[in-house]
Amino acid sequence: MAVSEQKKTNQAILTTLRELGGKGVSEEDIVHEGTRFILPAKLTNEQSVEFLQKKIKEDEQKTVFARTFKYRPWDGANATLTALKRVFGMVGSQSSFNFFGENPPAMITIEVGPNETKEVPWGILTLPILPGAKIKLGADRDPELGTLFQLQIEGPRKYRFEAEGIFKVIQNELETASIYRGKAIDGAEMPSFLDLGGVDPRKVTYSEEVIRQLEANIWVLMERSADMRRKQLPLKRAVLVEGPYGTGKTLAAFLTAQRATANKWTFLYARPGKDDLSEVMRTARLYQPAVVFMEDMDVVEGAGYEDASDNKDKVSEMLDLFDGINAKGTEIVAVLTTNHPEKITQAMLRPGRLDAVIHIGPLDRSGIERLIRANLDKAHLAPDADFDRVSDHMIGFMPAFVKEAGDRAFRYALARGEDVDGIILTTDDLIAAAEGLRPQLELMEKDREAKEDTLESAMRKTVKSASNGHEVQESLDKIMDGMGISRR
Repeated sequence: MAVSEQKKTNQAILTTLRELGGKGVSEEDIVHEGTRFILPAKLTNEQSVEFLQKKIKEDEQKTVFARTFKYRPWDGANATLTALKRVFGMVGSQSSFNFFGENPPAMITIEVGPNETKEVPWGILTLPILPGAKIKLGADRDPELGTLFQLQIEGPRKYRFEAEGIFKVIQNELETASIYRGKAIDGAEMPSFLDLGGVDPRKVTYSEEVIRQLEANIWVLMERSADMRRKQLPLKRAVLVEGPYGTGKTLAAFLTAQRATANKWTFLYARPGKDDLSEVMRTARLYQPAVVFMEDMDVVEGAGYEDASDNKDKVSEMLDLFDGINAKGTEIVAVLTTNHPEKITQAMLRPGRLDAVIHIGPLDRSGIERLIRANLDKAHLAPDADFDRVSDHMIGFMPAFVKEAGDRAFRYALARGEDVDGIILTTDDLIAAAEGLRPQLELMEKDREAKEDTLESAMRKTVKSASNGHEVQESLDKIMDGMGISRR
């Protein structure tokens, strides 16, 4: 491109930026027009010169223009790179980052999707089109929203409109192409992305009642959010999903993530013992509408099942954080899961703290058949398979046990010496697999009951060692009633 053409192009870019930044014709004290010097009638030549000198000095005065964006830093860095490329006419086929000047900025690698990374600038960069200006990409800590992206432009005051124009194009990029909003991410302050491709919703099965509750209390909020808003129904809800190990609570999280992202809701997964609950809620506020899935609320870092007070504090902390978000129009659905609902106090279960409690338990007859049929990839099912009989032998089975029964039936057939490509599973195969799993299920039940007894015994010993009074014993009984533990 010829020098004159490049100059015209640069001038057009700067003009566009100034217009975006709010520069109007009436805002300038000096108008460049024609070939003659036109001075104000009330000013002498000396006064006019003084005015011009003052104006030049003001325009060249070093100034810092700063803007904090309500987005996480890596989101802002990506938006800055994309916006500057678009504004300054850079395309992928051209030399990378040559519009940053002679001293290119530090480049960092960030995640922009599941198993997808990108290099973005960080630190100080320069733009030849704005001589003497430096652009600094950094972060600022907000007490309510956490670490946010901050952009500073340091340069002559005359660039104030260009700076504002740059801020606006970056803000627009974040609003329209955020790398986090509407995606599935974990609860870290600098989030990573969740890969949802490994879960086939056709192979996840619950009882019909559980599906009905998940649909009505969680999924419909995302899929019919426009209708909810139109009818002024709240999209801020807290839901507890509870049930024993192996019922499919983690799968419910991934199903929820798939539905959330399909409907442009952000999904945040709080990893037990890893993610700070307050940071997770801050990110949810930034990228709402959002679903926050906090799994295994009974898992306390450094504590076991018997530490009921820690669990109560953790659930209470989460609900307090959620209740503390009082901004009008908040659209956040908080889903907590627990394997031990008996450890949640009655005060936390009252309406206003939790909007719904969904119990995921053993599969019903219909769920057992659907799950077995959905997961039989390696073998065929006998056309006369009697699922009434099969379900009778799988009473109390969680989805994990039902799936294992199907896999085990296949292995039984292999052990009989059947041809691997011609295996057909019969009713008796499935029943035999179920009966083989029954002792394992009973051991799990005994282990759970033993831990409950240990918890109850420890609490009673603690109270009795402190006092033998009847009043203290009555207080203990009330506490245990609140935790759902029966008294003996």
